[in-house]
Amino acid sequence: MHEMLEDLGLLYRALMDSAADAIIVIDDNGLILHFSRSAELLFEYTALECQGKNVNMLMPEPYHSAHDKYLQNYHQTGNAKIIGIGRDVTGRKKSGAHFPMHLSVGKARIKDRACYIGICHDLSEYKKTLSEKLNIESLQNALFDAAVDGIITINEQGSITSFNRAAEQLFGYQKQEIIGQNVKCLMPSPYRESHDGYLTNYTQGGKVQIIGIGRDVPGLRKDGSIFPMRLSVGKAKTDGGKFYIGVCHDLTDYQNALIELAQAEQRYKSIVECQGQIICRLDAQYKLTFANKSFQRIFECSEHEVIGMHFINFIPGDKHEMQQILHEIAFSDIDTQLHFKTLMLRKSGKFNIEWWFTKLANENGVDQIQGFGIDISEKEEALREAAFLKNHDPLTGLLNIDTFTAALPGWMTGQRYAILYTDCNHFGLINNRFGFDVGDIMLIESSRRLKICMKQPAMFCRPGADEFIIAVGIYDVNDALMIAESVLDALSKPYHVAENEIRVSVKIGVSIFPDDANAVTHVIRQAESVLARAKLSQNNIAFYDPVAHGSLQRQLDVEQRLRLAIEHHLLQVFLQPKTHLSSQQVVGYEALLRWNDPILGFVSPIEFIKVAEQMLLATMIDRYVLKTVFLRIRRCLDENITVLPIAVNITSSHFGDPSLLDYIFSLSREHQVPLTYIALEVTEGVLLEMNAQVQQNLFNLRQQGVKIAIDDFGTGYSSLSYIRKLAVDAIKIDKSFIDDLSDEVGQQLISAILAIAQAVKLEVIAEGVETEQQRQLLLQLGCDFGQGYLFAKPAFIDDVLFKNTPNETL
Repeated sequence: MHEMLEDLGLLYRALMDSAADAIIVIDDNGLILHFSRSAELLFEYTALECQGKNVNMLMPEPYHSAHDKYLQNYHQTGNAKIIGIGRDVTGRKKSGAHFPMHLSVGKARIKDRACYIGICHDLSEYKKTLSEKLNIESLQNALFDAAVDGIITINEQGSITSFNRAAEQLFGYQKQEIIGQNVKCLMPSPYRESHDGYLTNYTQGGKVQIIGIGRDVPGLRKDGSIFPMRLSVGKAKTDGGKFYIGVCHDLTDYQNALIELAQAEQRYKSIVECQGQIICRLDAQYKLTFANKSFQRIFECSEHEVIGMHFINFIPGDKHEMQQILHEIAFSDIDTQLHFKTLMLRKSGKFNIEWWFTKLANENGVDQIQGFGIDISEKEEALREAAFLKNHDPLTGLLNIDTFTAALPGWMTGQRYAILYTDCNHFGLINNRFGFDVGDIMLIESSRRLKICMKQPAMFCRPGADEFIIAVGIYDVNDALMIAESVLDALSKPYHVAENEIRVSVKIGVSIFPDDANAVTHVIRQAESVLARAKLSQNNIAFYDPVAHGSLQRQLDVEQRLRLAIEHHLLQVFLQPKTHLSSQQVVGYEALLRWNDPILGFVSPIEFIKVAEQMLLATMIDRYVLKTVFLRIRRCLDENITVLPIAVNITSSHFGDPSLLDYIFSLSREHQVPLTYIALEVTEGVLLEMNAQVQQNLFNLRQQGVKIAIDDFGTGYSSLSYIRKLAVDAIKIDKSFIDDLSDEVGQQLISAILAIAQAVKLEVIAEGVETEQQRQLLLQLGCDFGQGYLFAKPAFIDDVLFKNTPNETL
């Protein structure tokens, strides 16, 4: 092989060693035969270190391991992947560093032996330069696309070569559909037709009309709409020729702002001209340069008369004070304001004006004085009217309730006074039938009649709607009655309005100060509180009664607290056992509702059940008890506790409700409680009505196993005819009969009730059994069951069923 290298000749060796690129010669086994000086510099090996070594030492993985296999495959198949082709590969330096290079491989035969010549060109600098160029281009592209304004590049022929994102948004074209198009497609006529001529003229040395200058031109969007824009054009020379860069700034918002500014200025002028207040301006000599319409109207002069007139001329008498004021504002700082009142002249005479003078600089920088004035005569009148409306009813002119209440203590001088509170029955119907205008006329007439009929000093108030309050001094209650009757007579007379004769019914509540209360507000409320009783009285007049008021207040308190008690589950369910009189074994329970309110204390069921029915809350209460009973029975079944039937009292208004059955049956399904554990108790009054719904409810309940008992039997309208037809299971003898059991007549009555029950096969339960003697007598008369304190008092449901286990909440 040494002889082969010698045969290359000294010339070829010199060429290889002087070449800028690294030259490596290997034999057909991949062993290095020659390693040029450039190769030594590139790979950091000496020729001595490389000669005879496998060339794969100059290759990183995976090429290092695969090289011999590639060479062997070439010898066997003749398929070359690199010889005569050249490609970019990675080299490995002695230090282990990798670098990019271009490798060209040629094959030669010397004395029948093959060798391969590799030329390695270092690409490190090229790659670095290329990367930097790409980074610069990427930065340029990012800046180009990040620009807010549209940027378009065209060549000398006017064809678009670049189109940034802002240009896409501005003109509505996508870059791919506009590149290569003539830029005139973005121009409306006549600019479109003239563009090519302008461009040709400029390229041939003509005068520039836009480059480096910029001007406002219209642009044409893809959708055909035209918009204003500011176009700035620059020129660039590149290796590819001349290019023109256009920067397009959308002026739509700017022009809209100009339009809005012009409109705002016009609006400002209109506002100033239309102001009800006086607005004027004075120059440095205190002469009027502007006076709005209100100035001209109030001063009774035209614009021609007033402009140029010295402001001092409008001051009557001594003008020295006004001269001082004008001088002070003229020599003050900008935006200084002076506030004063002064007497001024107009054609019809003198009048007062309140002024605010401000020093301003106008658009030319010249100081002026702006005056803002109000005619005080109108202002004072408005204040008087506002004060009147604040204290009086605007319709009738009578005092409103706040002013009346505040003024009354000072008006009353220590004697006795009557407070009359009047109200018209169904006045809303008059408004609905005849209209509110007619109703207003009647109210005005009512206030007039009140003033006429009152023969002594009085204060009048209209608190609202169709109500009036009168405070009048009296000697005694009879005096108050006579005044109330005269008021009633005055207000009840026919009203003739719009050809209609209208009659009204009036009621009056009366309270006496200080007999009934020594606080004005209390006396007024007392008079109002008896209006309901006044309507029911013979003469529609009612006087405040402390006893009746206390009863009414108690009812109101119970109403308010009962709602809270239901919402917050403050009502408790108690159980009282039903007992077999002979064996004294418990056969069932009656659920009783108890309410111990934190504020009212214990409230009797008789009291709050009556209130509940008046407030339409009876259904809620019944359902409250039913749900509690179903939940407790479910718990007994879950804990294997013996369950006895529990009777629930159903209020009269609820029993005829078709939804009652749905509710009971849904509770049974939801909690898996058989209906045989439930009994219902109703009063005789419900069953006496016996409408179709009551009959249907009775039938359906008993069909499902629910037993029905008549509660408080004998206290209503018991008769043999209705007892015979009732679809019930038991009757409960009222406690009032049991209390008379020691009396012979009492025994006969109970005996009769038992006979009736036995005749129609009804069970009988005696209520209110309190003594052993009563139990023995009832047994002798044939009564099987009893309920009362003799056996047990009512106790909390959980204590009865679960023996002091923790209470369960709904």
